[in-house]
Amino acid sequence: MQSEPTGRPMTAEEGRHAEGFPILVAGLGAVGVAVVHRLHALGVPVRAVLSPLDRQRMSVELAALGIDLVVGSGNWGADLARQDLASAGGVVLAADDDAQNVDACLIVRRASPDVPILVRVSDPTLVRFLQMTVPHLDVYSMGSTTAPVAAELAMHLLSERQAHPHAPPARKPLPTARPGAVLAWTLLGCLLTVVPAALLIAGALHLPLLTAAHAAWMALIANAEIGSRLLQAPPLVRTISFVLAIAGKVALLCGVGLLLDWLLTLRLPGVAASTPVRSQGHVVVFGAGNVGARVAELMHKRRVMVVVVEANGSIRNVQRLRSKGIKVIVGDATIEETLQVSGAYAAGIALALTNSDAVNLNIGLQMSDKKVGVPTVVRLISPELSGHVAAYQDMVPVSPVAETASHVCRTAERVRIERVSLRHPTQPPPEMARPTGRFAGPEFQPPQQGMAQGEDALAAPAAADAESGHEA
Repeated sequence: MQSEPTGRPMTAEEGRHAEGFPILVAGLGAVGVAVVHRLHALGVPVRAVLSPLDRQRMSVELAALGIDLVVGSGNWGADLARQDLASAGGVVLAADDDAQNVDACLIVRRASPDVPILVRVSDPTLVRFLQMTVPHLDVYSMGSTTAPVAAELAMHLLSERQAHPHAPPARKPLPTARPGAVLAWTLLGCLLTVVPAALLIAGALHLPLLTAAHAAWMALIANAEIGSRLLQAPPLVRTISFVLAIAGKVALLCGVGLLLDWLLTLRLPGVAASTPVRSQGHVVVFGAGNVGARVAELMHKRRVMVVVVEANGSIRNVQRLRSKGIKVIVGDATIEETLQVSGAYAAGIALALTNSDAVNLNIGLQMSDKKVGVPTVVRLISPELSGHVAAYQDMVPVSPVAETASHVCRTAERVRIERVSLRHPTQPPPEMARPTGRFAGPEFQPPQQGMAQGEDALAAPAAADAESGHEA
């Protein structure tokens, strides 16, 4: 294990600064690289631990920043343990693999019982176990950090639409018939059929009205005994009996069809077509993954009507959302019919939060092309693509990589300041500088008035999600 040259000699001041409780970052995927860039932009001393593969991909870019690089073996958990952890401000584990991060976390904790560790873990069982058994630990994932930001952004955009009533009108959804209404109309049709028939039978056979109504009902349900008796009746009564028997069969078939439709919708959501949404101003969330499901739950807790569209009806989040009273539509969000069924064109806001940048961008472009004035939050992993999409007026990009890096940087700087204060009580804590560079996001800017109102309301759900969340 050796230090990688940084490309330029470090000054004495930079050397002292780099040795002052640096943050060790390991696992240089998309999140890890973003964390290194942002910490460096904030003026926080960073030391990146690179595997041989990371050295081939990222050493030139990171060395150009003047960051201290340490190249180790494939087991960078053991490489971290051989560092001077006593003088480290914290350890950030940001690999894409939960098992690799957990192993490195346990190795570092055995080597140093008090160094703060920020570990990226998505599996809720591992999250709960680590929080119970490993001290001085902060667990995060892209889902737990991005969902509160997307939910608060959605609430902000909804409030802006309500404050501007002259916004372009939303397209009305397609009309649809509800099963309850169909059943009610069927019963009303039976009633309107039996009553006139009873009056005609009572007049033709000189029977009491109740007796005639009973005969008409028996004919409607095709009772064999009453049917044989009516064969001896006058032609008018026989005609009425024949019409009632046919109507009874039709009503029976309609009832069986409604029952089968309800059962298929309840038990086999991927087979039966979903009922179109008739409301307006609701929130449509595309994708019931870890980010989408969390956003839907956060919005539902704030008493906002939410409709979720998910292509895979067998994932466990679908049943969990439905158990909480959230409507879930199973269908392909890139198809026009699915957008119409979900009522997306009449929604207050749409959030494309699937696991695919291409699918999310496709949804955003379809919503923009319709000119319905519905703002669309688009989840994009790539920070560069996210910045490019920001130029579109109807699309608001959210990058899980950028939001996760922002959360990690804030947490890492906090634990580092606490560690410096414990070791050097008389030394004032360092001040955070304003970040620059391609990973310096808007979350470091002063919050907007509309965005700051719901921050406290989302703090508790975000903390709960961090304990039991999956990776997005």
